[in-house]
Amino acid sequence: MDVVNAGVSGIWVLANISYAGMRAQNNPDVLWRILSFIFGLPGSIVSLLAVREGSMRAYGINLGFAPAPERENQPR
Repeated sequence: MDVVNAGVSGIWVLANISYAGMRAQNNPDVLWRILSFIFGLPGSIVSLLAVREGSMRAYGINLGFAPAPERENQPR
């Protein structure tokens, strides 16, 4: 029975992380946002209140990526 509980808890945690990330990045995919919200309940309600839409930050983690540095055009 412990394996089943661990699997359900793992899905719950991943759904919460997924929903928070999609909310922070303003992901337009409605189907996955609804599924992750439902599977992550009640934690996804906390994400709904704590993570600002499109802020690129979820629970203090910066989700934005710095642009790649320009490569110099050097002959090889």
